[in-house]
Amino acid sequence: MQFACLLIDQLPVKSEVQRTPALAGRPVIIAHGAGSRRVVLDASPHALGVQPGMPLSEALSQCKGALLVEPDPAHYRDVFDHALDAIEALGADVEEEDLGHATVQLTGLELLHGGEQQLIDDLIAAIPRFLAPRIGVGSSKFVASVAAHQAKPGRAYRAPSDLQPFLDSLPVELLPVPWQTIAKLHGFGLRSLGQLARMPIGALQAQFGREGKLLGELARGIDRRPLTPRRHQETVTASLAFADPVGTIGIVLTAVESLLALVFAQDSMRGRFARVCTLDGLVFRAPAWHRRMVFKESLGDRTKAFSVVRHALENTPPPGPLEELRLTLSSITGEGGRQESLFRDVRREENLKEALRQLRARLGGQPPIYHVREVEPWSRLPERRQALVPFSP
Repeated sequence: MQFACLLIDQLPVKSEVQRTPALAGRPVIIAHGAGSRRVVLDASPHALGVQPGMPLSEALSQCKGALLVEPDPAHYRDVFDHALDAIEALGADVEEEDLGHATVQLTGLELLHGGEQQLIDDLIAAIPRFLAPRIGVGSSKFVASVAAHQAKPGRAYRAPSDLQPFLDSLPVELLPVPWQTIAKLHGFGLRSLGQLARMPIGALQAQFGREGKLLGELARGIDRRPLTPRRHQETVTASLAFADPVGTIGIVLTAVESLLALVFAQDSMRGRFARVCTLDGLVFRAPAWHRRMVFKESLGDRTKAFSVVRHALENTPPPGPLEELRLTLSSITGEGGRQESLFRDVRREENLKEALRQLRARLGGQPPIYHVREVEPWSRLPERRQALVPFSP
């Protein structure tokens, strides 16, 4: 079995430079978090001494001329998803390990592409050049991942058949385990895969439990983990760019209504229903905004969907003026309609319930609709003969 590892270093920075070419060749820092807890998400090679995870204050003191860029996770996700889609278009099964890191199963595809080398060349060609991917080829997922770290940007590297000498000098940081495990390995003086491979697996299990066996086997080049192809979620998307930043909630709601009309008008949504609506906004001089709303029931009508989205945005509007807005419907079902009752009274009750749900969404609470119920019809006082009871069919 042969695997290839796709490794894209500094994907957030590369994505920002592709979108804003003026950032090329300059020290760039992308930070996330809030207030004093902001840390570096990614940094360009020109930001010397800055590493992901470093506190932003420390990074800025280390590289005083750096340009600070607000993160756009939705954009980075789109860039990586498009790269994985291009690989899958070649007929390959792909498992995503992390953002910028994926594994591809090569076995069975060589004949379709005229040999393994041509297949690897096709993998590199399928990925946008600005991402400069590293491709590692090996007999297992872990070996392919280690080989990818040895490859040059835009090139491929094949792990040698004699694995142990190849792995021995490499650091334990390449292991696919949490950083707490790496810190514990350092505490035992184990810093290379060779040192780890010379440890009895029983001793590793005694210290690390079930994870100890995995550590010992990976250090010896043994990886029994199967490749699990990523699952696809069908989505429908529409976006809108504003000529000037928009901060008025009324204009934002009008834009949302227009986007809902666009997505529900697409052929793929005819006779179908969506359960999740996601809004992603590019905020003027602020971090990107993301809002996910789950409908109580799958909706196939833009008017009903807008009622829910409007209520959510009126309660919690975007954090600042929006420059761009994107709306995505997901969890799409193939339902063609709703089962209706043949009985008129039941249908009337269902219609009343639906009207109440819409009113609750509009008013943000229980609508002022009541039943008139007889209490003491024999009473001489009119106000005691009947009472108003909140209507709840």
